[in-house]
Amino acid sequence: MKVTCDIINDLIPSYIDNVCSEDSRKLVEEHIKHCPKCAKELEYMKSPMDFPVLKEDGKSKDPFLKIRKKVRIRIGVSIIITCLLMILAMFSIQEIGVLHDYFYPMSEAVIDNETDQEGWSSVRIEDSDFLNFSSIFYDKKVVNDANSSGYVTIRILDENENIILDETTIKPGDSISLKFLKDHKNYIVQSKCKEGRFFLNFV
Repeated sequence: MKVTCDIINDLIPSYIDNVCSEDSRKLVEEHIKHCPKCAKELEYMKSPMDFPVLKEDGKSKDPFLKIRKKVRIRIGVSIIITCLLMILAMFSIQEIGVLHDYFYPMSEAVIDNETDQEGWSSVRIEDSDFLNFSSIFYDKKVVNDANSSGYVTIRILDENENIILDETTIKPGDSISLKFLKDHKNYIVQSKCKEGRFFLNFV
């Protein structure tokens, strides 16, 4: 039987893996001595094959990566802008008189007594005969300033002179709540105190 190249090509894999019989080995070796084509095929099959390394496609791995990155950047920028606006607003309120007076209103009353007071006398508040909480930003309380000469006793009446707050004494540096008073309504404040200078702040 004639040994063809096809037979040798069938034997070459076994020859390379060293699993063929001795007779088959000799047959392959004898044939490739005289057949350049099969000798070339043998060399080709013996050479290692390089397989390309498949790289992971970042897009297929995480298709929303770019979207999430953009969202994170936008959130970060929004937070920074909000913080800057809040700082600017607080600075403006503290440093610009009109804004400060609007958001932190205060009505002042100064009582100058040359002698001790026995009876009630009306208190003028910011050149007015009435106390009026005309802004929603009032805390609605009265403070006897720490620089006052001593205790101040006050009472508050409505415009019809009905007593709303009865005789109440406030020591220097202390305050009392006036939350029960209505907004945009006139009230009469009366005081009794000893000789000296007293400062009432309605905030």
